[in-house]
Amino acid sequence: MSIISIMIVENDPARLDVLSSAFGEHEDLTVLSAVSKRETALKQLVLLPDVLLLNAEGLKRFSLPRFLRTLRMRSPKTQLILLLTASPDDAVLIEDIRHGARGYLLASSPPALMAKAVRAVAAGGMWAERRILEKAISMHQMLLPELLQSHVPELQPLTSREMDMLSHVLKGATNREIAEMSNISERTVKTHLYRVYRKLNVKSRTKAIALLTQ
Repeated sequence: MSIISIMIVENDPARLDVLSSAFGEHEDLTVLSAVSKRETALKQLVLLPDVLLLNAEGLKRFSLPRFLRTLRMRSPKTQLILLLTASPDDAVLIEDIRHGARGYLLASSPPALMAKAVRAVAAGGMWAERRILEKAISMHQMLLPELLQSHVPELQPLTSREMDMLSHVLKGATNREIAEMSNISERTVKTHLYRVYRKLNVKSRTKAIALLTQ
């Protein structure tokens, strides 16, 4: 059994204890470090955890993008999940994902849900509501290749045109709308999408959206 290593950065001592204890109940999860200060967390990155659970409120003047850049330099394989004390604005979450966060959880989430999120992110997936992922892709199309790689690791590469078609689908556009925006016939759109769905191993746009935003 593969063990997933976790680091927790939480500025609330009581919540930090609860999280540490909760993950300790799972045989496939181990907490390498549980700290309350940013400075300590940066030093502890030498432990190279698989997943880092971070309450960004504890960063103080150290912005999240800056923290993520440091994380990428010191522990490139570590995936970040944000711990939220309240539901933030969608735009904030989308920017966090754009900067490299792999998902988010409310700090009050049940332990079983947190464990599920950690496993999903450690396996290369993302943990976020479908509407957030759809908005993130529609606003930042450069996220699409990474999303494809995380959800379909053995994916046959999509052409640039196929990527465009899929991006439009994820934004909710109909075949007719895609045809008008792309200056091609609706029949050509259907041909491109048929190839996309075949590569994704799905049979419809509904299944494609579900696959990439699960």
